[in-house]
Amino acid sequence: MKVAEVVLPVPLNKSFYYTIPEEFKEKELKYRRVSVPFGTRNLDGYVISVIENYQQDKKIKLKNIKNIIDDAEILTNEISELAKWLSQTYLCSIGEALATIVPISLKVPKKNSKIKKKKIKISDPNFNMTDYQKTAVEKIEKAIKENTNKTFLIHGVTGSGKTEVYLKSIKTAIDNNKSAIFLLPEISLTPQFISILNKRFGDIVALWHSGVTTIQKYKIFNAIRAGEIKIVVGARSAIFLPFTNLGLIIIDEEHENTYKQNNKPCYDTKEIALWRAKYNNSVTVLGSATPSIETYYSAKTNKYELLEMPYRIDKKDMPSIKMLSLRNVKTTVSVFSKPMLQAIKRALARREQVIIFLNRRGFSPSIICKKCDTVIQCPDCSVAMVYHKHPEHLECHYCGKQMKFPLKCPHCGNKEYKVIGMATQRVEEDLQNLFPHTKVFRLDRDTATSKQVYTEVYEGIKNEEYSILLGTQMVTKGFDFPRVSLVCVVDADTSLYLPDFRSSERTFQLITQVAGRCGRADIKGKVLVQTKYPENYALDFAQKYDYKKFYEQEIEIRKELSYPPFCNIAKITVRNKDNQKSLEFTEKIYKITEEEISNKSYPVSILGPAQSYISKLNGTYRWQIILKGDRKQLKEILEYLQSLIKLPSGTFINIELDPSDLL
Repeated sequence: MKVAEVVLPVPLNKSFYYTIPEEFKEKELKYRRVSVPFGTRNLDGYVISVIENYQQDKKIKLKNIKNIIDDAEILTNEISELAKWLSQTYLCSIGEALATIVPISLKVPKKNSKIKKKKIKISDPNFNMTDYQKTAVEKIEKAIKENTNKTFLIHGVTGSGKTEVYLKSIKTAIDNNKSAIFLLPEISLTPQFISILNKRFGDIVALWHSGVTTIQKYKIFNAIRAGEIKIVVGARSAIFLPFTNLGLIIIDEEHENTYKQNNKPCYDTKEIALWRAKYNNSVTVLGSATPSIETYYSAKTNKYELLEMPYRIDKKDMPSIKMLSLRNVKTTVSVFSKPMLQAIKRALARREQVIIFLNRRGFSPSIICKKCDTVIQCPDCSVAMVYHKHPEHLECHYCGKQMKFPLKCPHCGNKEYKVIGMATQRVEEDLQNLFPHTKVFRLDRDTATSKQVYTEVYEGIKNEEYSILLGTQMVTKGFDFPRVSLVCVVDADTSLYLPDFRSSERTFQLITQVAGRCGRADIKGKVLVQTKYPENYALDFAQKYDYKKFYEQEIEIRKELSYPPFCNIAKITVRNKDNQKSLEFTEKIYKITEEEISNKSYPVSILGPAQSYISKLNGTYRWQIILKGDRKQLKEILEYLQSLIKLPSGTFINIELDPSDLL
C-alpha cells in the first residue's frame, strides 16, 4: 500500500501517515505541501517521504490526503536536513521547524506565470579602497573561490566601508556561479540596500521581508530554485531561502537582537547561517561596528577570522560625542537641554540635517493622578499605559490594548492627571513648536505602518525634503545620509539599568551606532547625549569609541558572573492567568530540574523561581527559571523536562536556549 509520510506544524515530534487517492497517485508528492485531516480539522503539512509498500496495522485506518498545495517540490534535501537540526537544537517538532523554514502561509499564484530569464549585468565601480578594505576583500574572495567553509567578522567603525566589502564579496560569489544572502536587521534599511544592489547586479536581486506578499514570496521561491534569483536581501527569515549553490551569507549589524526569533522555535539567525555555510562549504561574513560580546570572543579565540577596519574612508574623523548630564538639571518645558537646543538651531541654520533618537514611542510613558499618584496601568499587563496624543488614547506597548483617556482616576475619582516622561510624539511636538518652519519625519512603530514609509523616509532625507529625522531604534541602524551633521540622544538611560546582563552592552551599541549616522561625508559630525549617569563605563567608552576597552571590561564581568560566552543559558517561562498556579507549577519544574541536575552531577546552576521583569503579560502571570551551564547538558535537561511534564489546563510554558534577554 502506497502512503505519504507527513509532518505537521504541531508540537508532536512524529510523522503521520496518509493514503494517496487515485487522482494523486501519478504525482510526485515528496517535498510538497499537502492538506490532510487531523482530528476534527484539516491541517496543511509537508510530505517528507512516500512509502511504496507500507505495512498497515489493521487496527488503524489511515485517512486520505485531501489536497496537494504545490505544483512542484517546495522543499530540498538541505531544507529537510536543516529542519531536523532545527528541531534538535531548538527543541521543537520537525513540523514546527519546517513551518518556520517554508511557511504554510505561502500562497501558490492562481496563474503560475513562467519565470522570466534574467540577465546578469554586473556593474563594478572602481572605488579607491583602503588597505583594510582590500585585505578584507582578498581574504573573503579567496575563501569563496576555494569553497572553504569559513566565518569572518568585520569589525569596522561606522563609515569604514563595510558595505563595499560586502558588494565585492557578492560579486565574487556571482562570478563563481554561486548565490548570496544579504541579511539586514531592520526592513527600514531594505530600500537603501536594494537600490545599491540593483545598480550593481541588475534584476537577479530579490527583496524578502514581512512586507512582501505571500504570493510574491512563492514566486521568489520558484525563481531561486530555477536559478534566476542569485541574490536576496532581507530580514532574518531570508536565511531559509532554498538556494542550492549558496556561496556567501552576509549578516550586517550582526549584534542586533532582531536576528533572534522570540517565538517557538526560538532560533538564532547566526547559528542557522553557520549551519548552512558548513553544509554548502561556503563563507559567512558578520559585520558590525559594535559586535556582540560573544561574536567578538569567538573572533579573539580564532573560531572566526577577525578583519579590523578601524578608520573611516579617507580617514575622516569620527563625530565628537559629548555627554550632557541631566543629574542636577531642573525639569524644563522642553525635552531638550539648552546646549542640545542651541546645537540643533546652529545645524539647521547651516542647512544641515539632524537625527534625534529616543527609544520610546508615544507621547509619554505614563500618566499619574495629581491627587493620589495612581499610575494608570494596563489591565492585562503589569506595566503603565503609554499616553498617545495623536490620536489621543492610552496604549499598552506589550499587549497592544488601547483605551480612551480616563475622565477620572479609578482610585480616587480625581479628574486631573500629570503626564510623566517623554516619548517620540512629545519630542515631535517640541520640535514643531520650536522650529515651526522645519520639516520633521518621525520614524517609529506608529508611523512605519507600511513598507512605503521606509522608502519615503530614505528618499525624503536623502533629497533633503526633511531637515530632522526623529525616531526610535529604527534610526540607529545603517542609514547613510551625507547632510546629517548632528545626532541628539534625548535619553541614553532607557536601557542602561535594566535587570539584564546585556543592558550595558546594548547601551554602548545604541550610542555608538546612532553616533555613526552623522559626519559621514564632508561635514564634521557632532553627537550630544543626555544622561543622568555620564560616568557609567558603557557611556564613557562609547564617548571614546573604544570598543576594545569596553569589551575587556565587559568580558571580565561576564567571566566573573558566569554569563555568555563562558556558559550557555536557558530560560523557562511559565504562564497562567492565576498567579498562584503559575508559581506552583514553576516550583514543580524547579524541583524536577534540580533533582535531574543532582542525579546527573551536571555543573549547571539554577536560578529562581522568580517573577519575570514584566510579571503579568496579556492577562497571564509569568514566573521564570534560569539555567546556566554547558549547552549539551542544558539540552538534555530540557528534553527530559519536556518528556516528563504534563501541562495543567490553562498553564503554558516557553523554553528558550540562549535567549536574547532575561527580562
